[in-house]
Amino acid sequence: MSASLAYNLKGVTLLRLAIIFLILVGLFLYHDQWLPDNLAYTTQPATLGTPTVGHSTTSHEGNVAETSSSASGSCQDVPGADKVLVMLKTGATELYQKLPTHFVTTLTCVPHFMIFSDMAQDFAGYPIHDAIASVGKQYREHHGDFELYRRLQQYQREGQDMGKLKGDGGWNLDKWKFLPMLHQAFKSAPDQIQWFVMIEADTSVSWPNLLLWLKTMDPRKPYYLGAQNVVGDTTFGHGGSGLVFSRKAADLLVRKRESMGKEAYDEKWEELTSTSCCGDEVVARAFQEADVALTPAWPRIQGETVSTIDWTDNHWCSVAITWHHVTPIEVDSLFQFQMSWVDDHGWDTPYLFRDVFEHYIERHISVNRTNWNNICQDQRFISESLAGAEDTNFYDLEDYEQESVNSADACAAACARKREYECVQWMWSPGRCYLGKDIRLGRSDAPYDEHWTSGWMMDRVQAFKQKFEQCKVKWSG
Repeated sequence: MSASLAYNLKGVTLLRLAIIFLILVGLFLYHDQWLPDNLAYTTQPATLGTPTVGHSTTSHEGNVAETSSSASGSCQDVPGADKVLVMLKTGATELYQKLPTHFVTTLTCVPHFMIFSDMAQDFAGYPIHDAIASVGKQYREHHGDFELYRRLQQYQREGQDMGKLKGDGGWNLDKWKFLPMLHQAFKSAPDQIQWFVMIEADTSVSWPNLLLWLKTMDPRKPYYLGAQNVVGDTTFGHGGSGLVFSRKAADLLVRKRESMGKEAYDEKWEELTSTSCCGDEVVARAFQEADVALTPAWPRIQGETVSTIDWTDNHWCSVAITWHHVTPIEVDSLFQFQMSWVDDHGWDTPYLFRDVFEHYIERHISVNRTNWNNICQDQRFISESLAGAEDTNFYDLEDYEQESVNSADACAAACARKREYECVQWMWSPGRCYLGKDIRLGRSDAPYDEHWTSGWMMDRVQAFKQKFEQCKVKWSG
């Protein structure tokens, strides 16, 4: 091929490429003029099992976020959903680690919600409310509990990463959020709201079961519900497990505050908060003063995770509503389980702890697991060289109990020697054998220095299940 011919071919190729490039640019710039309208940016309506979230709108002075959806079959349209306001409490240092998962799971089903933190922000167009902005200036500017708050304000002004402050005084600051966020939510809620539900960023809530549970109660009665805890002489609902307030209870608290005068009332409770251990304990005392006592709601409102809960008759036939200390992955997994349940059973059939066990736990405990701690804690057999002052003297143990510290098989044999109600699982590490009377899954101990082998007595697990084959749904007790 001559040099002139090669040059001409090269020129033709470059010309063609230039023409093709110009055509593509034109298609991109003017596609709206020729692309059919019914094909542009179409979305499929959401089904019950696949909720979608639309754009945020706000109402009532821009305080309450409303998740909009055009789909008539959305999980937001379930009867009773629009009567509930969810208050999610978080912190600026963990916002971007924990909050996103809620926006693509639980909150897609919640028509009305408010998010409270220790800093006012916007998150994907949704308002994040500073729960403690209303606290007295003398506390915010000078009290030691607010050191993190003041640093957060500085980091926000300077555009720094607030996540770097995580763990630096967050617990001390958190207790100040509880009562002020309730006052703000009660004031901002639309008139149709009958129930207020408080959760935290590491709380998972079952939206289907919650709505069914609320139907069993009258919001015109004063309900303050939670997983009961006691500090001193105060019985309170544990905040991380979730708290539920009826409209009547909210109105009584508002009336109490107004009768005393908001400024005097807030000053009083800020002083009490400064000396209290916990914000959820302060909430209980405030409601007690308004003549609203805690209605215990454990185990439906739950402080454990699927991995750490003891699967006993206390839980088995009860409706599972919340879990605490869950990771974002677990929030997502539990939400998917809920939606799958709804697809199979509809919105009128609650799932029980039994159903969670059969879905998540049973298949994982059918074999022994290495590098696994299944949280046995009822009987401890420890070799003489490892035993501490609080442990049973090794030579006071039965022979088979002494033998149990030598191997996983010997530990399993010791469990088998016990009565059914005394042992259903075991865990072993060299020189230690622990037995448990309740079923627990536990977690991997791979990240830690001490490693265990864990096992379960499946014949006893099956015997336990058979005792409750005919579950009567427990909404209370």
